[in-house]
Amino acid sequence: MAAPSAQIGSTEEAASDRFSSDTIEAVTRVRDACARIIETKCPESKAVTAVSDAFGIHRKLAWQVVKVAYADDPFVATRHMPPSKSMRLWLESAQGAGIESGLIEHAREAFERLEMVIKTHASSRAEFEMLIESVGHASDTQTEEKWRQHSFLGNSFTLGVQCRVMLSLNVLLPSEDRKDYFHSAQIRGLMGYRQTRANVRWVVNQSVLIDDDQKNGQGMTRQPLDPEGARRSGGVPIISEFCSDPLPPMRRVEAEHGMLQDELLSGEVGLTGQRTLVTGELLRNVAPTYATSPGRRAHFGVAVRIPSEMLQFDLFVYKGLFGEVERELRVFSELVSNITFDEQDSIQVSDEIRKLGRGVSLAQAPDIAGYPDLARSVFSRLGADPGDYELYRVRMAYPPMPSSVVYRHPMLPKAEQ
Repeated sequence: MAAPSAQIGSTEEAASDRFSSDTIEAVTRVRDACARIIETKCPESKAVTAVSDAFGIHRKLAWQVVKVAYADDPFVATRHMPPSKSMRLWLESAQGAGIESGLIEHAREAFERLEMVIKTHASSRAEFEMLIESVGHASDTQTEEKWRQHSFLGNSFTLGVQCRVMLSLNVLLPSEDRKDYFHSAQIRGLMGYRQTRANVRWVVNQSVLIDDDQKNGQGMTRQPLDPEGARRSGGVPIISEFCSDPLPPMRRVEAEHGMLQDELLSGEVGLTGQRTLVTGELLRNVAPTYATSPGRRAHFGVAVRIPSEMLQFDLFVYKGLFGEVERELRVFSELVSNITFDEQDSIQVSDEIRKLGRGVSLAQAPDIAGYPDLARSVFSRLGADPGDYELYRVRMAYPPMPSSVVYRHPMLPKAEQ
């Protein structure tokens, strides 16, 4: 089985390289032609205004042409490539401005070559743009959010639910009853949850603990942060004071792989049925704070299972709990498996982890009213001082689904902590 897998991987890599090389070759021709025309007419300034005035074209077209000619990355240049009609207008304007016919013909041939590449590798200009933005080396959050917003709208319609803000707040604290172990407080929130069609049951929270060996935490126990709220909601560990009232029917069920999931049953459709749900529980004695074997890594993640306008994922870590480690953000597609850390399932994102300092004084969130109050309440229920905890934050617009958004860091040997 190993040999076919290697061949398939090589074929896919070659296909990706072929698309990249064809695109770079064609775009380089267009960039060279545009630059030659611009520099003939505008030898001193390549500013958008100068190009617009020199060729008598709209500022938007001038901006596109300048980007194509002078962007550092050819894939970035391709994103700004004018459509065929606009490119013809640009060349006609250049000819009218006195540019020699040889340069005009060179540019026309270069653009025709690019059009041929587009037709070879994509069924439409829109698909070509998606390929460029997926393969390019200079991806950015704005571009990624544009595509993910399309998914959000389509999934909201298809699945029948959406959420304004999906919140995950984790607190990692040292165990007081098991040496060199840690507890994890997991707070999940759906702010502005609403149904877009009737009769929808929705999983609002999933929780499972695994390590690099895909084993569930041994000796771990769970306790709700609001025991009375959990009792009244059938075991779903709601934090009552931060939930909307009244709440719809809910239930907690056990799924495969030791996963627990909390389900929100059907309610009203639209804004009249909009609600906020916040749950919180403490997972005690999750795992050791150090590596029990070489090469181990810790993963602290949240499963994205609902179309959301924004994901806010905050991680509070007790000072020195894992030693001096570098945390990285990883996003894994869960189309193949709902528990995966395989790099082949990795989704490219430009979002980053921000380190905000200790405590909750900088924990404000623009779209979660009273969020610092929620954080203070959590620390109060844990009997912990927030000033002892470093806050890390990820904010991701229209997070991809189904996926896991993960903080990952190496586990250090006990002697190095």
